[in-house]
Amino acid sequence: MAPEPDPQQWREWDGGLDLSRSWPSPHADIDVDTAGLRKVGETITTELAAADSHEPDGPTSSGLRSWKDTAVAVSQLEFDMTAYGLWPRWIAFDRFWGTVSFIGDRIVTETDFVLLTYGQFGNMIIATSANYAMADSVFDKKISQLRYIVNGKGVHHTTMLMKAGWEADNISDYDAPKIKAMLFSFDVATMLRKGGECAELAAWLISLQSLIEERARQLADVWSGEPSELALEAFRKVHASVRALAHSIGTTGETIIWLANVIHRYQVNFESVVKLGDWEFDDDLPDWLLPSGGGAHDRARDYLRDLNQYVKAAYDALPAEIETLIPGAPSSLVYPDLSKGVKDYWDSTLVGSGEDEP
Repeated sequence: MAPEPDPQQWREWDGGLDLSRSWPSPHADIDVDTAGLRKVGETITTELAAADSHEPDGPTSSGLRSWKDTAVAVSQLEFDMTAYGLWPRWIAFDRFWGTVSFIGDRIVTETDFVLLTYGQFGNMIIATSANYAMADSVFDKKISQLRYIVNGKGVHHTTMLMKAGWEADNISDYDAPKIKAMLFSFDVATMLRKGGECAELAAWLISLQSLIEERARQLADVWSGEPSELALEAFRKVHASVRALAHSIGTTGETIIWLANVIHRYQVNFESVVKLGDWEFDDDLPDWLLPSGGGAHDRARDYLRDLNQYVKAAYDALPAEIETLIPGAPSSLVYPDLSKGVKDYWDSTLVGSGEDEP
């Protein structure tokens, strides 16, 4: 059993898509071990069943727990800005959090795609082990299709731009009570929780990429030949994509938590800096009526300008793009019923992809 991965391991990565340079390759001098091959495939499907389970800890035999609750949370990161009932809106925070929400949604969508493809390669491995002679015959006839979905145009290479460009507030339109109401309408505890949910997904993805490495090593020990090489290359691309996703959502979660703590500090220090007193939100409140001899409007505007520099820094720290490299699925079936034999599986697998164009 591989050691438990460090949930902060994403910090060690540079954030780009990086294919492992020390990936396992099949041992040329081995005969196929169908029992070992089946064990690899069944372990993959067990782990992914746990990931798809609504039980937080999943099946006890799996090294992977469910990600369902975390996926829902990360795909729904948005704040309901209209709930604050404020005009003008805090435009800088809107732009930051809109980007956060977009990142969360894309990470969950791409992770779903990764799990689907990885699981279908697991099914292909099980079908291969169930009737190796039949599988070998299919691979002889359709190896070009497998090449196509692993190394050719069947690979989904996607670079998603996350940012639409910065937009700042016209702070001269805001008065002190309005800035106070705007600042104190944000629940820092909710931001911290959402940042923690992103960190939790990053840790889960790190566990997944560690398991993919382990399955690749096991596969290289029990299966040789080009189909094995292509399956391992598919795992390598999936592994790189999972790392990129973990880095992106880990960075996002860390940035949310950092900004939440900054906003909390500005909430706590607002009165001591702005000296607004007990005045409440009032569109018509003139500056000369404010306590402390006036000037609170200007102090509040300067305070928000200063805070917006931190919001801009947080925006800049978010991933500018997310890149994934995910092979096409080798079968149109997600979970083929192999109990009926493998002919139906092979009849529906590796079809419709065609050969790679030169």
